[in-house]
Amino acid sequence: MNPITRPLGALSAGLLVLSLAACGDDAGPAPAESSSPDSAPIVLEHAQGETTLEAPAQRVVVLDLGALDTVAALGAEDQVVGVPNTGVMPEPLSQFEDEQYTTVGSTLEPDLEAIAALDPDLVITGFRSAPLTEELSSNFNTIDVTFDTTESFYDGIEFSTNLIAEALGAEDEAEEQLAEVADALENAKAVAPTDQNALILLTSGGKASANGPSGRFGIIHTELGIQPTISDDEIEVNEHGDAISFEAIAEADPDILYVIDRDAAIGQEGEAAEQVLDNELVATTTAWSNDNVIYLDGSRWYIMRHGVDNAVEMLNEAVEGF
Repeated sequence: MNPITRPLGALSAGLLVLSLAACGDDAGPAPAESSSPDSAPIVLEHAQGETTLEAPAQRVVVLDLGALDTVAALGAEDQVVGVPNTGVMPEPLSQFEDEQYTTVGSTLEPDLEAIAALDPDLVITGFRSAPLTEELSSNFNTIDVTFDTTESFYDGIEFSTNLIAEALGAEDEAEEQLAEVADALENAKAVAPTDQNALILLTSGGKASANGPSGRFGIIHTELGIQPTISDDEIEVNEHGDAISFEAIAEADPDILYVIDRDAAIGQEGEAAEQVLDNELVATTTAWSNDNVIYLDGSRWYIMRHGVDNAVEMLNEAVEGF
């Protein structure tokens, strides 16, 4: 049975009791057991400070799906004990639906009692769950893998991957995975149609929103060099893009349309992206006429986009067919 999700603040006192029961006189987070009396502590510098482990974490709760993708890519699935209840787990992470992984609330409202019962060496947060880091840190060793998505894509992936690898003792695996990202990035840049422009659309609830170079899918422009049909100055930059009408799409007349179906990504019922855009106005665009409408995997681009294995798949998908 899944544990009941409860607000963070309401459980502080209860967690203190749990911590005392589990750790004797030490009311702080339980450190990982050292594999050697002479092993040096692991100091992890993350997005919100420092966390010190006595040894690589063997019992890990992961509250961010991009981080979970990286943990899996590093071959550390067996070190995971808790995952968020997402409603629909992305297919590439379907192995974490197994009953051996306890669900610990959502990415926005984790169940502290369920986490405490797992006695984790480490809790990993990031992006949507990043605001929880400070409160979680008062009870558990916690790291935040968030990075600035408007900066270098590779540097961000490198930061989060190396941070997780150091925490789990998987540095060699991280080096191999990052080499694959670097290769995929160079290959994608080599074939990307930089002489064309593209409009990135997110569909949800039968409507579309436009996303520019500074948006969450901006690597198509900033990393691959495909020109934006609509600049950042012309749209409002936010997590879901700026609402755009079908008339405006037709007027912009993109060479390429990249489309992410948000409803499908989050398991919400709704009109599929292909149906949303199948109308007379969108059909007048150069992209539609030349069959240059690319439907990107919503799970990868909307939910898991900062995972190290996922990064390779995203880059490959962005230029597939060019």
